[in-house]
Parts: sequence; structure tokens; C-alpha cells
Amino acid sequence: MARQLINCHMHSVLCGHATGTINEMVQAAIAAGLAGTIFTEHLPLPHEIDPHYGVSMRPEDLSGYVETLLRLRRQHPELTLIVGGECDWLSHDPQETVRSVHRAHLAGVEVILGSVHMLDGWAFDSPDEVEVWESHNIEEVWEQYFTQWILAVRSGLFDVMSHADLVKKFAFYPRDREQYYEEAARVAGEAGVLCEVSTAGLRYPCNELYPAPRFIELLRDAGVEFTLSTDAHSVAQIDYELEATADFLLSLGIERVALPLGRGSKEHKEIRWFSLR
Repeated sequence: MARQLINCHMHSVLCGHATGTINEMVQAAIAAGLAGTIFTEHLPLPHEIDPHYGVSMRPEDLSGYVETLLRLRRQHPELTLIVGGECDWLSHDPQETVRSVHRAHLAGVEVILGSVHMLDGWAFDSPDEVEVWESHNIEEVWEQYFTQWILAVRSGLFDVMSHADLVKKFAFYPRDREQYYEEAARVAGEAGVLCEVSTAGLRYPCNELYPAPRFIELLRDAGVEFTLSTDAHSVAQIDYELEATADFLLSLGIERVALPLGRGSKEHKEIRWFSLR
């Protein structure tokens, strides 16, 4: 039996910085032979952070987004399609993050990815703000990032933590990454949160998976389970390096990946497991 692969992180034109409609992305997933997907559009950010909706969907689009995905799920029973959303951990206003997750659940979003994209209002992973790195101490940025990442994990708001070491995107590294990875892995294991393994990092200057291979090992050893994703922002990225990444995970002794279904209690969420063998 052929290996069934999944993609638990993808975006559409609704977020303002991706191409492809929801329907086009879902059709691409089916054409690629994927068995399951979570569509995870960026949930609306406060107007003062994203005034032109260039990195998140408009609030008025949320209900239609959910309705479109539910309709496509009915039309394509061959694909396990989950309604998801990616939510920013707002370090300056965690209560706004709580409200965002609450609004998403009320609208029918089933699975929430947690992300740290901003530190004190600085979008450190944005190509438009990469020069700001030159005025920051790299050690302090990594310290701040993982402090916020750990707070996000401990918040209990998120089903999956996405691109766990996103701070490395532009290949600015501290002297010792492992110290940050060790603590983050320990906390993730204690929290019981899923972490995605994303091929997106292979498309950027860091040129490695999110999380880094050593970070994946530490997460594995802490008892963390994984989803698999490409963080697709276009049809062409829908199955980007998934096969090779599945092979790599197998080489680490990781034999399955999770597709959270968004059902069940907070402590016992339903998951569909996919073998990597």
C-alpha cells in the first residue's frame, strides 16, 4: 500500500500574501494525492497591526471561509479536509490572542495553529523587515522568541505549534541553538501540544526544516508528536518536499504523523494517524 501523506498548513489569497483560491488549493491537494489537509488561513489580526490585511484575512471573510471549506469537504469525501486557522501569539496583548481563538471557534474553525511572527511589533520573519536584524542582538532575539514561544505553548490555546524555530528563517543564529531547543522541547512535551514538521524552511535562507533536525530529535525524545506541512502559499507548494521529509522522519524513528480533527475534549482531541512507512 502506498504511503499516504498529509499537509496540515496552507493559505489562500484571503491572507493577502498568497496566491490561489481555497478551491484551487484543495484541488491541488487532491491532484497531488494527499489523503488529508488542514486549511489554515491566517486569522484576522487587529487593525493596528495589519491595517491593509496583507498578512491576515479580513474579519468579514471568516464566516465565508469556513462555509467554503465545509462545502468542499462535502463535495470531496476522498480528502479528509479540516477547517483550521493560524493564530498569532501577540506577546504585547495575549488577551487579544484569546479573543481571536474564541472568535475562530465560534465561526466553526476546528483546529488552531499557534505561531510567533512578531516581537514587540517587529515582524522578524518578513522580507520587508529583514534589515532590522542588523540593529538587534541575535542572542537577545532568540531569547525573546523562545520565551514567547514557550508562553504560547503553555497558554493551552493551540492544537499545533507551527514552524517552531521560525526565528532562524534568515539564517541569523546564536552561538548555541541547542540551549533554546532543549527548553522548548521540554515544555512542549509537558504541554502535550503537537508540533508541525514544515518543509517551508527549505525555501528560505536557513535552508532546513522547521524545526531543525536536532530540534526534531529533542521534541521526539520529549514525547512530542508531529504533523506534516509545507506552509503552502501557492498551488506549486502543496506537496513541496513532503516525500523526502517523510523519509527523513522515518530515519529518526518517527513512524507516524498526526492529522488533528478538531473534535473531542480539550484534553482528548481526536486525531487521525498516518503511517510514514
